[in-house]
Amino acid sequence: DHCVYAPSSSVYGGNTKLPFSIKDAVDTPLSVYAATKRSMELFAHSYSHIYAMPLTGLRFFTVYGPWGRPDMAAFIFIRKILAGEPIPVFNNGNMRRDFTYIDDIVAGVLACLDKPPVAQEGSAPNRVYNLGNNNAEPLMRFISVLEDALGQKAEIDFQPLQTGDVPETSADISETQRDFGFEPKTTIDEGLPRLVAWYREYYGA
Repeated sequence: DHCVYAPSSSVYGGNTKLPFSIKDAVDTPLSVYAATKRSMELFAHSYSHIYAMPLTGLRFFTVYGPWGRPDMAAFIFIRKILAGEPIPVFNNGNMRRDFTYIDDIVAGVLACLDKPPVAQEGSAPNRVYNLGNNNAEPLMRFISVLEDALGQKAEIDFQPLQTGDVPETSADISETQRDFGFEPKTTIDEGLPRLVAWYREYYGA
């Protein structure tokens, strides 16, 4: 048996060293959400230690694409731009995210399924990895590419950084590349038009 679960890049909390590495400390969650994701990792480690069950945690970085949650930024932006409503852009647009297309996330999950961690002397069969695009993009460029895909300009409502949020995320995926051969393939220039095409078909927009 091998259990693969999904914590989050949010566990890196207030870390200022970029890109985020799995070797970095993750003891400063900035939100309740981040704290629950870190708790998940700790529970997994304990469970793995007690029951010798292989567990792998994949820290997803800003996933977007078809069938995503409608409360996530990409979907909010698309919906509001099409409706002619202003989109909220936090930290006055000074944000960078390691946007990762859903197909690359799925490829990463599948790649690790058949490679469960092996217990070493004094350690449980438990590992965590970063699953990201290995390229932090400015949020304003993300919006620009989305505007081009939609054929419509966004009205932007600049706002301060939200409490519990961070200005930048960036994934060091060297361990994921080494152990699973993971190589993300989808840039936002490719992924966002695919998302928009799916959105228009699914929602009839």
